[in-house]
Amino acid sequence: MYACQEESTLPSPHRSILNILRRELRDRTVPYLLLGTFVLLYLHLFIFPFVPILSWNDQSVYAGNARRMLEGQVIYRDFFQFTPPGTELVYFALFKLLGPRGWIPSAVLILLGLGLTWLSLAISRKVLSHWAALLSALLFLIVAFRSGLNATHHWYSTLAAVGGVAAVITKRSPGRMAVAGALCGLALCFTQVRGFAVIGLGVFLLWERRQKNWTWRLLLQLEGCLVASFLATVMVFNAYFAWKAGVGRFLACTVVFGARYYRAIKEVNSLEIYMVPAPQVRAWYDLPRLFIYVFIHALVPLVYVLFLVRYRREAQARPQEPWDRLMLLNLVGLFLFIGVAPSPSAFRLCAVALPAFILFVWLIGSPGRIQRVLTGCLWAFVLILPVASALKTQKSRRAYLDLPSGRTAFLDPAWYDRCKWVFDHTQPLDFFFDGSGGVFYFVLGLRNPTPVPFLTPTDYTRPEQVHDIVVGLERHRVHYVLWPSWLDYGDTLYPSHDHLGPLRVYIHAHYHVVKTFWAYDYDQVWERNE
Repeated sequence: MYACQEESTLPSPHRSILNILRRELRDRTVPYLLLGTFVLLYLHLFIFPFVPILSWNDQSVYAGNARRMLEGQVIYRDFFQFTPPGTELVYFALFKLLGPRGWIPSAVLILLGLGLTWLSLAISRKVLSHWAALLSALLFLIVAFRSGLNATHHWYSTLAAVGGVAAVITKRSPGRMAVAGALCGLALCFTQVRGFAVIGLGVFLLWERRQKNWTWRLLLQLEGCLVASFLATVMVFNAYFAWKAGVGRFLACTVVFGARYYRAIKEVNSLEIYMVPAPQVRAWYDLPRLFIYVFIHALVPLVYVLFLVRYRREAQARPQEPWDRLMLLNLVGLFLFIGVAPSPSAFRLCAVALPAFILFVWLIGSPGRIQRVLTGCLWAFVLILPVASALKTQKSRRAYLDLPSGRTAFLDPAWYDRCKWVFDHTQPLDFFFDGSGGVFYFVLGLRNPTPVPFLTPTDYTRPEQVHDIVVGLERHRVHYVLWPSWLDYGDTLYPSHDHLGPLRVYIHAHYHVVKTFWAYDYDQVWERNE
């Protein structure tokens, strides 16, 4: 699959010309691909020429945490977070250098897309022909990355983990394994479960030792370099934050909380999220979104199982295939999936799907009419869909606000109404509490008087956190509280897991409703009685 079979039948001069043309294409593919990636992501994240589109997803939590660090607060000690500090540290450094501007998360997301797309192409070229490698990179970009435009820890950690694969895809030496281990350690410093990539690498070394009859001494040397650099990176990266917050507090937030309470939000962080909710199809132009949703759920982890079946059947008959490189991708991809398997949302599957796309293109690369038709359909899909989607974003109706973080575009009228009301009734650095963990802390420059970014009526929000919230509201005499209606529903299956009772009593005793937003159920703004 490294080259077209028909090439060997051409006369020697023609083969030389063909090689030159192919080399030229390869030299130009990377800049062209990166330019196209930049334009595509820019048109999805900005309104031309340079107005960021408001994003109300999880990236606002991490940007808000970084802003708190910019004010001198210490993560884990002064406010709660359950992931390692990598994402906050990136935003903190950028805010320190450029100021807390609203365009920074979107710009970082473009850089993440460029890095992941380039790595996808670089790795694909080691196991696929030129055009097949390009197709796998475009599929990852259009299907996975474009579907998860959320600059959270998931993409940072995936970039580091995939970088570890790229370091050892062609050769496994002690130095390369040390680099791979360090990158997997860096991945864990953004997302704990992304550290599973190092287990995939370790299992692959065991498989390769059996295939190549390595000595146990060589295997232990390679495994030692991998594990030692992995652990050293994790310890060095987190040492400062563990020291500032206290080792016990650091481990309670990043290890104990995740093990005990992370899955308490069953609608988001459990197996119940798999294939739920499916995108609604109201018109024909919603079909691509449904196709992507179904495709990504079917691809991961099915492609890893299909590869193992194919390997078992064809490894002996087709020794020319780069089975070692393919097995490396398969094992690392499989363990990346295992990391998100307990809560396999569409976004989390997209975040770990890069190896799956490479293996998928390899699996459909066998000669045959069906494979050619499928490949042609995929090419049409990756070339037409991004153009149509970008044009739709740029032509969408929108409104603008000149916020403290900069001019911002709103594509959703409901979020525009919420943000405008809060913007009109507050000033930067005011204390304000948003129970939904929205974008207001970051884009409006408001301060969170509590140690948590959002609330849940489940065990995810602990009783001691509720106590700290009440203390923070009272200490800072917070003027406004945004209370989502779903916080009053409680946990119907486990009512005892709802710990918000004291907070509800406090709010009803000291606040009154001044504004209700009815879109998306309803949210209420409560104003302090004084």
